[in-house]
Amino acid sequence: MAAATSTFKSPQRFLFIASIGNLPAPYTLTRHSAGHSLLTAVEPLLQERIGLVHAQIPSRPLFYQTWKCPSLMNTSGPPLTRRLKTWLTDQERIFRKVVLENTATGSETGPTLQLLKGAGDSSAGGGTTPVELNVRDLTHFRPTLVILHDELEASLGRVKVKRGGPEQASLRGHRGLISVMESLRGSGLLPVKQKAGTGTSTDGSNSKDAHPLSILRIGIGIGRPASRDPGAVADYVLTQMSANELSAVQAAAAPVVDILMEELYRKDEN
Repeated sequence: MAAATSTFKSPQRFLFIASIGNLPAPYTLTRHSAGHSLLTAVEPLLQERIGLVHAQIPSRPLFYQTWKCPSLMNTSGPPLTRRLKTWLTDQERIFRKVVLENTATGSETGPTLQLLKGAGDSSAGGGTTPVELNVRDLTHFRPTLVILHDELEASLGRVKVKRGGPEQASLRGHRGLISVMESLRGSGLLPVKQKAGTGTSTDGSNSKDAHPLSILRIGIGIGRPASRDPGAVADYVLTQMSANELSAVQAAAAPVVDILMEELYRKDEN
């Protein structure tokens, strides 16, 4: 007997979810790498919520991709930007091929897209459920770069969310975020405010690029040392997390997934 097909409203955005930190040993589980630890905890929960795949690309979810930056924190920008640019090109091609050119017209609800929901690689066959998405409103490619990072200015385990680049919300001296924003700006991917009455952004670049990229910064609190001395702060962030600290970071995964789900269904371009 064929499995029953569930019908869902389609997400409106595609997410590239990148964590930054110090991934190489011996820094893998330090406080500065809390973003990586958070992403590890987020991945299975996100897969369960919105791990939808298409038969033509069964190896990964259609609406998001996760990635851990392999470099050290202070040089996160160049590798992240390279990977993001590749993803933008590939994802827009997939959007046109799978969504725009491969939808069936429903009699009442409009165009639909046939997907599979299940854990792991759906090409393995087992444990998947047919899902039908109503893609009537999914007419534009709307990408969001999500950056998961450690946050000194928040208590342990607290989640802080900021939207946009440094023009919209301060980076507060975070070296990893500074590296990322500099690389995005150099590649023409960083959305910036326009001058009044012009099509030119405040840094002189053309604001009408092919990808109206949104940026969502999600910081996971690691607390901060009592001393503001740069050396003390460096020692603090490069210290291994305790079991309790790691548990607090992992516990933030569920609310972070809720934030990601809200972003997936956000339609506006701001």
